[in-house]
Amino acid sequence: MGYNKVIQYGNKTEIYEYQREPRVVDRRRRPSPKRETNASNVDLGADGGNSVSKGKLGKRHDHSRRAKMDFRRLVEANLVGSELPVLITLTCKDIITDLSYGYKRLRAFNQALRYSYGKSFKYIAVPEFQKRGAVHFHSLFWGLPEEVVSQERTTRTIAMKWGMGFVYYKKTDGHIKIANYLAKYMAKAFTDPRLRNQKSYVASRNVLRPFISRGTSSLWSLLDELNGEEVLTDEQYYSRYLGNCRHRVFKGSKE
Repeated sequence: MGYNKVIQYGNKTEIYEYQREPRVVDRRRRPSPKRETNASNVDLGADGGNSVSKGKLGKRHDHSRRAKMDFRRLVEANLVGSELPVLITLTCKDIITDLSYGYKRLRAFNQALRYSYGKSFKYIAVPEFQKRGAVHFHSLFWGLPEEVVSQERTTRTIAMKWGMGFVYYKKTDGHIKIANYLAKYMAKAFTDPRLRNQKSYVASRNVLRPFISRGTSSLWSLLDELNGEEVLTDEQYYSRYLGNCRHRVFKGSKE
């Protein structure tokens, strides 16, 4: 293979091998002028209404799939270790539909936690619109004081710091299913038109990030290190631009 990409996070290592190097896109080029909308270039659905072209739908789905994979890796990178996250859902009692304002209240909530418990905790939060239209957040928190979490049902300390409505919390076992659970909401948010020009998730600066390396160097030394590790995925496929490709996922013993 002519080009390699390695992604390491938590106790996993992903290796992508490509026959050809990815094309470098010149983003300085000015975009072509948009066509005027007229009867000849509007794609009409079965009901006669405007619909998105199959090409655009395919791209949107592909971008959502990649974003979901990247997000899941981010969460998994922080699930390794003895510190287990707490799942906290922050709900607004009023019908707040402005996500910008929702993010503002989330920042104020985190600032209140820092003021009380220091800056050592970390979090990842994903927004979602409820059926009634109100914004709420699905989040994972690491490093909150154990006594605060264990006594929340009685003291409602975290709920008072949120101050916007109901707070649901649950201690977790740090299982990988948590990453899949949060990634489901992240993918939903990624494609929600109400999140246009908004972030589909937020994370504190101190969360662990996947380490990505790219290049054409040999993988023999890395594969020697991974020898004997559990292989979760080993698939080969063809790409129009990259040629023959191979994707492998190794699971190590790191806890």
